[in-house]
Amino acid sequence: MAGLTVHTEPASEPLSQSETKSYLRVDSSGDDALITSLIVTARKIAEEHMGRAIISQTMRLFIDSIDVYRDPLFEGMRTGADLNYYKNFIDLPFPEVTSVTHVKTFDDSDNATTFADTKYYVDNIRQPARIVLRTGQTFPTALRVANAIEVQFVTGYADASSVPAPIKVALLQIVAFLYEQRGDGIDYLQQREGIPNTVRTLLAPYVVYSGLGSSKIMQLG
Repeated sequence: MAGLTVHTEPASEPLSQSETKSYLRVDSSGDDALITSLIVTARKIAEEHMGRAIISQTMRLFIDSIDVYRDPLFEGMRTGADLNYYKNFIDLPFPEVTSVTHVKTFDDSDNATTFADTKYYVDNIRQPARIVLRTGQTFPTALRVANAIEVQFVTGYADASSVPAPIKVALLQIVAFLYEQRGDGIDYLQQREGIPNTVRTLLAPYVVYSGLGSSKIMQLG
């Protein structure tokens, strides 16, 4: 997603090396470095597929302005109360959002101002979470034309024990696939569409969709 970066990588991974080696039925230590790398790779593949952070990490989101970011589909004129309603919150991608570190705005001279946390609250009951203005508050105006608002937030399951079992099994299967397929076998060619179908099935309940019919649109009610 444009404007979204990982500010602080997870302190740990959802899979340990020992449980992964057990799943792979690997007894030797010769591939330990490779397996460790594949664990990280599998997590990133799954996170990108789901649009969801698996393990706690700090992310930074930059948006140009409130009214152009993730406006839901609408019918009719963009005027009146509806336009104001859509301006009173900022969606935070990649659940599970646990906290917001800060919200900053930048003027045309690139000076940063921290937006007081007393002016908004974090709605993490729904997914994706959002920053919602409190009654009577407004976002600053006269900001720079691009990357005018920065939100830094913490998202992801607290630790490996909190990660749902289907996600962990999917990660193990991704690691196994990457470990066994080194790019030189027929099975690799048969899997050219990407991750195995069993992985897609395991991750399906946790995918955060964008677009028509997605949770990000349907949650307006």
